[in-house]
Amino acid sequence: MLSRHADASFWIGRYVERAEATARMIDVHYHFGLESPLVGDAMRWSSILAISGQEDLYRKRGYAEDERSILQFFAFDEENSSSIYSCIRLARENGRSIRDQISSEMWKSLNQMYLRFQDWNVDRVLDGSPFAFFETVKEGSQLFQGITNRTLMMGEARDFHDAGRFLERADQTARILDVKYHDLLPTFANAPEKKELPKVVADAGSIGGPVDVHGWIAVLKSVGAFEAFRKTYHQGVTPARVAQFLLLNPQFPASVRHSIGRIDGCLRRISGNRDVAPVNSAECEVGRLYNDLNYMQAGDIITGGLHEFLEDVEDRCTAIGDAIYRTYLSY
Repeated sequence: MLSRHADASFWIGRYVERAEATARMIDVHYHFGLESPLVGDAMRWSSILAISGQEDLYRKRGYAEDERSILQFFAFDEENSSSIYSCIRLARENGRSIRDQISSEMWKSLNQMYLRFQDWNVDRVLDGSPFAFFETVKEGSQLFQGITNRTLMMGEARDFHDAGRFLERADQTARILDVKYHDLLPTFANAPEKKELPKVVADAGSIGGPVDVHGWIAVLKSVGAFEAFRKTYHQGVTPARVAQFLLLNPQFPASVRHSIGRIDGCLRRISGNRDVAPVNSAECEVGRLYNDLNYMQAGDIITGGLHEFLEDVEDRCTAIGDAIYRTYLSY
């Protein structure tokens, strides 16, 4: 397979996954703020910026921290390469460049998703229901992924696509968990904007309080994990259980462990490696992280510092992407 074809397939997977992840993130945190009056707008919007890793670009573009600006930047800004619009457009462009490598149904789905998006702008979203817009994006992404699973031949194009999709998924899950972990620490109750509140209200932000529990539910919903979590843990929502489920559960498709395992399988099929030892730097980076995740427990991670662990996962996801590029995609 040509490197440029592999690159296009890899980035189709990443861009479609990123568009859905962004829609989920904004949708859940938008409604989290509306449903939780103790959560101020500043905290809600700063969380979204932190998860995205695009605070500098956001400030540089001159946006304010308000609902309209957040929606414009993350959904419609053409100069933001990670906005929903940019992700859908770039996925379509990559799909068009390898139409002979993907199925006609995949191309049709990408094209329709792009054309449907043209009917939306920030004014229509705010005048109507933001939920309807986010559902349109999520359903378009899920339809494309379903069509891909049904129609794309098993082979290198499929493996590069899935490697990109699951690398993006692992990184997004780690980012969301990292940022919300800090938002929902007990210190939230003592933030400057909360000092004037009566003690009974401030305590609502502490561990086990209504803001805390609702916040962790929002984290689970951000990655589509809430129902699966409830079926796995009947004892209730706690930070340790959420971390265990989103980081280490081997069966949930959006967990970091499952995603990294899928990447490992994709890269080994591409190289034809049937041995335990890796044969290139990409397999080496993925294998190290996958082995670490296989032998960890959430309690050990939290004891050692959840934030530090998640930052390390994000850095290692970046290293995996760089190694894949050097090994297969640079041309």
